[in-house]
Amino acid sequence: MILSKRFYGIILLSFIATYDVMFTYLLENIDWILLMTVIGVLIPMYLLQKGIQYCEVFLVMMSLCFIPVFTFFFQLFDTRLQWSNITLIGVLLLLLFGILSVVLEQRARSVS
Repeated sequence: MILSKRFYGIILLSFIATYDVMFTYLLENIDWILLMTVIGVLIPMYLLQKGIQYCEVFLVMMSLCFIPVFTFFFQLFDTRLQWSNITLIGVLLLLLFGILSVVLEQRARSVS
């Protein structure tokens, strides 16, 4: 219960700390903010809802487990980030277990 209320505090403290520059920043960058909102939030949420509507729940949940794989791949093109073997191992394990669970689920469905 308390954890769900922390966001109100974060929003309030952020507003207090940035009230003098927030509106000018918003007005200067409103086009980028809207573009990132559409591309980064609205389209993925719409596609997720369509996936839930047309696919099995298990397949949708396993697809969400593959998000770190795509994130790691895209981070390879960012020169500000360093290569991490531990992260690669973790991502490969997630990918391996995700694929394995999908294969086992499909095999169990075809048997029954």
